[in-house]
Amino acid sequence: MSGSESLFSANRLTFREWHAAVLGASVGAVAAYLPSVGYPGVGVTLAGLLVGVAFGVKRLGSVAGRTVRKEPWYALTALVAVAAVVRLFA
Repeated sequence: MSGSESLFSANRLTFREWHAAVLGASVGAVAAYLPSVGYPGVGVTLAGLLVGVAFGVKRLGSVAGRTVRKEPWYALTALVAVAAVVRLFA
């Protein structure tokens, strides 16, 4: 990993890894909250879409889709971690 890719000089995460984690966390928070307000199907679909993109089943032409496809474990880890926390408190 070159120094120009890192997000901050003291941070070992690249911009792409950080972006994938933020996308996963955002989707995880929304997907976990939706069942508590009466939309469980939408939450499952949203989480399933991210998992599908991460594993290459579904392709999106956006920068976010390419980021998640190239750094799937950061996105999926953040998805699961944030979704678990939101489900505990929602």
